[in-house]
Amino acid sequence: MSIFSHFQQRFESTRQEELTLQEYLELCKQDKSAYASAAERLLMAIGEPELLDTSTNSRLSRIFSNKVIRRYPAFADFHGMEECIDQIVSYFRHAAQGLEEKKQILYLLGPVGGGKSSLAEKLKELIE
Repeated sequence: MSIFSHFQQRFESTRQEELTLQEYLELCKQDKSAYASAAERLLMAIGEPELLDTSTNSRLSRIFSNKVIRRYPAFADFHGMEECIDQIVSYFRHAAQGLEEKKQILYLLGPVGGGKSSLAEKLKELIE
């Protein structure tokens, strides 16, 4: 793929489209994501979690204290950050419901090398 075809493909995917009101309403009937908020779209992109019961595995039960861990397929590359990712997903779930988090900014705080930038890049990739 040449650089020009890559640029053309990227331009076509991000180009704005003009619709009449009737076309937009028809689109909304067929596709819920047409009128979804940013938090709702991000939750759709993240997907449903896979539940992992750590009480059945002796090694995992010592690490996670017999908790049920939610692992999201979109964040499969992030190992050991299940609780942080679950808190982020919870933040977006509450924002999608229109609760107080809708008006707040997601602020990632932690030590150097903790994966904040990687999480932010992954969230950016998912929202696009």
